[in-house]
Amino acid sequence: MSARLATAELAAPTLCYPELVTALGGAIERAEGSLAVLLLNVADLPAVQARLGFQPCEALLRNMAERFKLALRERGTVLRFGDGSFCVLVSAVRNAGHAVLAAEKLKHTIEEAVAVAALAIAPEFHLGIAICPRHASDAEDLLRKAQLAAAAARERAVYRQVYDDSCAEQVLAPWALGEAYIEALRSGSLEVHYQPKVHIADGRVAGAEALLRWTQDGHAVATPDVFIPLAEEAGLIEETTWYVLSNSLRLAAMYGELPVAVNITPGMLHHHDFMEMVRTAVASWNVKPGTLTFEITEGALIIDFEQAIGRFAQLRELGVRAAIDDFGTGYSSLSYFKKISADEIKIDKSFVVRMLHDKADQHLVEAIIRLAHQFSMSVVAEGVEDRATLDALAHMGCDCAQGHFFAPALSAQQLGAWLRSMGYAGASPGTC
Repeated sequence: MSARLATAELAAPTLCYPELVTALGGAIERAEGSLAVLLLNVADLPAVQARLGFQPCEALLRNMAERFKLALRERGTVLRFGDGSFCVLVSAVRNAGHAVLAAEKLKHTIEEAVAVAALAIAPEFHLGIAICPRHASDAEDLLRKAQLAAAAARERAVYRQVYDDSCAEQVLAPWALGEAYIEALRSGSLEVHYQPKVHIADGRVAGAEALLRWTQDGHAVATPDVFIPLAEEAGLIEETTWYVLSNSLRLAAMYGELPVAVNITPGMLHHHDFMEMVRTAVASWNVKPGTLTFEITEGALIIDFEQAIGRFAQLRELGVRAAIDDFGTGYSSLSYFKKISADEIKIDKSFVVRMLHDKADQHLVEAIIRLAHQFSMSVVAEGVEDRATLDALAHMGCDCAQGHFFAPALSAQQLGAWLRSMGYAGASPGTC
């Protein structure tokens, strides 16, 4: 490293990106043989700054930089950029194994610096390794691949990662999928399907659960457990919820106020505009509030239980129903029952499909039904696939059921045909 660069490091320890690229380009030109770029990021820098204070945090990072230089000696060049990133260049690296050894040296020096600072909780670091010319010969491309490796390390919850094609696939694929989802949402090419719910006692239609589907050429692009988190990360959960809610209430109005249930994420349940969205949607389609049920999973409910209770109470004041979905999987306390202002419990299908062959699941289903009824909640069993299961649920006193025994999730057009086949003539009395 030149004296000019060493002086620049001491005077201005944090380089901007163009300066970093220039420094790396010069190092590549001077390198004899291969050169490894070790890109080290502090994953939780804001939390560390808040915990320690900005000046103590900066002192810690400077201490680490000095220790890195001592650990790598003349083969290492330590550059800083951004608030919490280090670009460490290691010369004369013969293979990836040597770069990994250098990464382990950095890990040990981090541990030493943390010990000196007497930190009970160490900052979280992720390190990406890219090697010139094996991975790239251009400075910008080499940095990019080191950053992809560091991002992959974070995704995989490991300290270090040597770049390979899987890093780019893992890190960039969600971005591409997210952009495709935005286009699908904005163009209206997402579809809302509906799985019917049926009263067990007399076979009457009880309503339908709205389920968002993303398909292309008849094939699923991604499942909801993939694209709903994408929507939340992209800030599109409000737009997504409105899309499902509006389509569902339009269908409800079309079929004589058919009861519809819409799944809601915790983030949307607690969104400051949520109640206004509900009021607007119900008024826009001129349906009774009781036509609409919001479902939230038990696991999501217990994350912020007190706030969820308050929101459920607001929904019930408006006349909208609230249901707890996937019940039995969230390890919630039975004491919650005396606080929950929900109208409906939905037993998770994993218990329903096994209950004819597993006494423990059978007893659990029976207990949920009894307890829910004692607290004036109706019960829906999900995953009903055959007559024997339906008969067993009827014997237990379960109120409603949904599953492939009645129908899979149907398009709006298919649901219309199914309703006609059931002789449905409008909203029927009763819960579920």
